[in-house]
Amino acid sequence: MATNFSKSTFRKTDSLAAIFAWILVSVLAGCGGGGNGGSIYSPSTPTGPAPSPVTGLWQPAAGATPATGNYVYLQSDSGDYIGLGQTYTYTQATASVSVTANSGRLTVNINGNQQWSGDFQAMNTLTQLQPGYYSGLQRYPFHDPALGGLNWSGAGRGCNTLQGWFVIDSVTYVGGALTAIDLRFEQHCEGGVAALHGAVHWTASDTTAPAGPATPPAGLWQPAAGATPTTGNYVYLQSDVGDYIGQGLTQTYTQASATLSVAATEGHLVIGVNGNQLWSGDFQTMNTLTQLQPGYYSGLQRYPFHNPVIGGLNWSGAGRGCNTLQGWFVIDSVTYTGGALTAIDLRFEQHCEGAVAALHGAIHWTSADTTVPAGPINPPPAGLWQPAAGSTPATGNYVYLQSDAGDYIGQGATYTYAPASATLSVAANAGRLTVGVTGNEWWSGDFQAMNTLTQLQPGYYSGLQRYPFHNPALGGLNWSGSGRGCNTLQGWFVIDNVTYTGGTLTTIDLRFEQHCEGFPPALHGVVHWVF
Repeated sequence: MATNFSKSTFRKTDSLAAIFAWILVSVLAGCGGGGNGGSIYSPSTPTGPAPSPVTGLWQPAAGATPATGNYVYLQSDSGDYIGLGQTYTYTQATASVSVTANSGRLTVNINGNQQWSGDFQAMNTLTQLQPGYYSGLQRYPFHDPALGGLNWSGAGRGCNTLQGWFVIDSVTYVGGALTAIDLRFEQHCEGGVAALHGAVHWTASDTTAPAGPATPPAGLWQPAAGATPTTGNYVYLQSDVGDYIGQGLTQTYTQASATLSVAATEGHLVIGVNGNQLWSGDFQTMNTLTQLQPGYYSGLQRYPFHNPVIGGLNWSGAGRGCNTLQGWFVIDSVTYTGGALTAIDLRFEQHCEGAVAALHGAIHWTSADTTVPAGPINPPPAGLWQPAAGSTPATGNYVYLQSDAGDYIGQGATYTYAPASATLSVAANAGRLTVGVTGNEWWSGDFQAMNTLTQLQPGYYSGLQRYPFHNPALGGLNWSGSGRGCNTLQGWFVIDNVTYTGGTLTTIDLRFEQHCEGFPPALHGVVHWVF
């Protein structure tokens, strides 16, 4: 709203004080009377920082900060929520440090062992940062724009409200771009007495970069002599008692007993194991490397929540993973051919949640290893279960089930199904046989060969787990029905006879044994089918 000062507004008898008071009220009403969006600035509002900072403001102690190079230094009082009473120093050799200026705002980001973000906003009358003392600050961006604002947060913590100050001791622009700054600050969260202090020293001319991997120190873990295969690719895991991931077990996987996958993208190596257990491993070098390099990578945190200039690590699987971890890995040798990874030898150590117990591992892989799982054993071993003489039909297709007392699936009963008494279905798709029974009870069976077979073959398939959660290098098995199924199982099946005509299954004779949840009682079965 506009205020019109006409000649008749004032009387000759009005004192100067009364006239001034009327004008002041009118001006304030005009500035603030617009409702939403109105703002009132005091005549004492600063137009820039105080040129001479108050004496006694916080400074880093002598020798506390690096003598050379860019750094961010944080010193937190006991009781300060943000820094938790700790002291932190970050340089370009130990963290990713970014400093940007936009008009009167400076933004600092740290991605290191912790992640931090800082905002330093000058009063809105400035188009560039200027040296001096910025005081009476509240949390950016909810600050008084006439004074400026401040906010330092990270590591999952931030202030709801804060009071503080910052000082720019020196600042340089070239062609309108920030090229150097020295800044320090003090921040009090939620009106607390305890403070977080910080100092930022940055110049665009500092080209410091993280070092590469180190020479491995003596005494690092190695597999015991003879513990790993002498030939072929392998993944070897040795878990200490108390280690959550490996459960204190030692396990070896080869291409004969599991599916191993190895992939490298720049400085990131991914290992996959699909065997009797499922495992996944990530090994990340520092972000300055474009290929994996031999050496020792230490001080690692969990990938992908790691310090990018140091590298990261993560081994998880079998339904278990670390929330946080510390560890190292060593690349003992690595080979690239035409830019593609063709061989690697790597070992590692991982501690979950700061525990002393470790998971150790060794990986040996070369693209030249063409080992594949063996097919079924033929002829099958003697002594495997067979139906008793005369217990199955003499002619025609049938499914026969014989359940031990205590077997959960078959409930200790014996069942015989033929086309005259039930609907039977048998289908083959590559190396998988599916059997269905709908009668007085309904049943479903899956018999999966190893993933190297494109058709079912005669022989003995052993060491099987529940299909489809099985080891693809060995094959899988599952018989369920009548509302009952195994969560886990172990078993085998034998194909005594199988015939294909023109690629289509025409006859099969199969028998199997299945143990639910690792219990001794078994479900046995026979499938005889001619199309």
